[in-house]
Formats: sequence, C-alpha cells, structure tokens
Amino acid sequence: MRVNTYYKGIACVLLTLFVIAAVVVGGCGTATKPAPKLLPGDQAKQTSPGAPGNVAMPPRMVIGYYENPWPGTPDQTGSFPSMKAHAKSMSAVGPFWYRATADGTLEAKDSQLVFDTARQLGLAMYPLVTNKTGATDAVLGDPAIRTKVTDSIVKMVKEKGYDGINIDFELLPPKHKDNLAAFMAELYPKMKAINKLVIISVFPRVDVAEDVSGAYDYPQLAPNTDFLQIMTYDNHWATSEPGAIAPVDWYEKNIKYAIEQCGGPHKVIIGVSAYGYDWVGKKGETIKYVDAIVLAEKNGAKINYDDKAKAPWFKYKDHEVWFENDKSTAAKLDIVAKYNPAGIAIWRLGQEQPEIWGIIDKKFPKGQ
Repeated sequence: MRVNTYYKGIACVLLTLFVIAAVVVGGCGTATKPAPKLLPGDQAKQTSPGAPGNVAMPPRMVIGYYENPWPGTPDQTGSFPSMKAHAKSMSAVGPFWYRATADGTLEAKDSQLVFDTARQLGLAMYPLVTNKTGATDAVLGDPAIRTKVTDSIVKMVKEKGYDGINIDFELLPPKHKDNLAAFMAELYPKMKAINKLVIISVFPRVDVAEDVSGAYDYPQLAPNTDFLQIMTYDNHWATSEPGAIAPVDWYEKNIKYAIEQCGGPHKVIIGVSAYGYDWVGKKGETIKYVDAIVLAEKNGAKINYDDKAKAPWFKYKDHEVWFENDKSTAAKLDIVAKYNPAGIAIWRLGQEQPEIWGIIDKKFPKGQ
C-alpha cells in the first residue's frame, strides 16, 4: 500500500507539472489558433442594452422611405428632392413601389430615374412590398399563392438588382398571425440563397389595439427576417382624436418591448415619423412640416409644444394640427440612442423639417 501511494503521488506531481506547462505554452490550446475572420458586413461587437453576448451589432442603418409623387406629376417631385439633398445622412432608401396581388404577381410603380439616382448617391435599395387591398387572404392564407408571391419577390429583386426587400403587410387581421410567419419562413431562405437582405415592417404592440397589432408576433417572425422595422408612429391617426403622432413615453415602451421580444437591438429598426395630421374632429389629413408652418402663419395660430408628449401642435378655426419638427425628432432620437438599435427608418422623405438631418447625423449617425 505504501509503494502504490508513493508512485501515485509522483504521478500526480508529474501530471500537475505537465498541465501547468501546457497552459503556459499553449494558453489552454487557444493561443496558437488564428483569430476567426469576420464575415462580410460584420464589424466589432458593440455593448448595447439587451444585446446577446455573442451577437455583433451591424453597422447602423438610416433608411429614408420614398413615396412616389402624385399621379400626373414628374418623378422629381414627391420624395425625390429630399433623397438627393440628404443622401449623405442615409444608408438606404425604401421606395413604396410594389403590391402583392391575389394571383401571386406584383403590381409595380417603380422608377428607373429614382433607382439610378439612388445608386449614384451610394444608397442601398430596399423597396417595400405591400398587400393589395382585398388580396390578403389569398397572399397569406393560400399556400399556393403564397409560394407564387415569394417567388415573384425573389425574381423581382434579382432582375432589378435591389439589395433586399421590405415586407410591409399592414392592417392584417389577427387570424393571419401564423400565415404571416409561414410567409416569412418561405421567403427568407429564398432571399438568403441570393444573398439579399430581408426587412419586415410591423405594427407596435404596446398600447395598440389587438385587432391592429395581433398578427405581428415578434418572436415568431424574428428567426425569418434580418430586421423587424417597428412602425413607431400613428399613435394618433387620421380617424382618431387629435394628438401626438408618437408621444415619447409610448415610443420608448414600444422600443423596449421590441428589443426584448426580437432577441436584441441588432434585430430592430425603429420608425421615426416626419409628418403630421390636420384634424377636424376625428377626420385628419396628412400634413408635412413646411405646410404645417405655412398654415399656422396664414391663420395667425401660435405653435405650442407639448412637453409630456414632446410634440408641436396648434389650433386654427375648427382644426387641430399635430406634427413633427427638429425638437420632437431630437427627443425621439435621444430615446433611440439609449437603446442603440440596428437602425432607424424615416417615414417619409419630403415630409420632414430639413434640420432633422443634422440631428440624425449627431445623435444616430449611419454606419457606426
């Protein structure tokens, strides 16, 4: 017994010395391994509230939504001047160009001039695909039509040379929650096979009626999209009581909820409103910043600022107008910067006060 114990003791000492030497020379087997190479588009990890520890934050995106000019007017109107003037502050544009139909095809209102100009300005292109009125049940509920639509989208993206797509199916009945998830599960691998980016625009979920937001299940959608763009605006809308488009307390609640439900800030793009409404009772008309200012001056109305909602407003005659300006945008961007999401998306180009771009450059600069 003593002899066995002696040799066991020597063996333990030798084993211990061997382990120590291995750690010093080999660093537990890791020092001699080359560092993993970053994949294209990756960058160093950023510390961000709610971000999973092993997930790299993508370069910040600043997307400007592009709306065509009114019918009968030239391409150079609408969002075009703003896109040209502020391209340096943006990383991409999301033109409002395509609608999915009940037969599985896409209706298009694209513009070669806008595409060529965006390319010359160095902007990525993520056009929106919306659901045509009356087509939703077929597009989402019929598996055969769903496949035709996803194939049509992939074909369009390849032929047009876009960088990706934004699925913007709005006002879906809650019954389509699983159908929307199935649509994205079918589209996403097809888009990844051609190395294109996928965004889905979703309604906010906090303090929003279930019949409006119930179809958008963030955890269910997140695995089959690169980013969820949260439409954090229209807290008051065209047929509601007058009020702030995106009051900051509501805005922050929805940002926080989205980051928690989507798996981290790296999956989330936050909407930033640039428009307003001019209400008479519960009937509102969309109004852009410059028109709101002119309207107030024309009617001798004092422009007030709601410190709780962080939004400007005024009244004239039987009208009440709420809109966005540089001050209200700065308040939102302070909240956005706090949560450091993957990007922001401005709805829409041409409606904004031009001074917001300097604030965006300062508070949420692209590509960082």
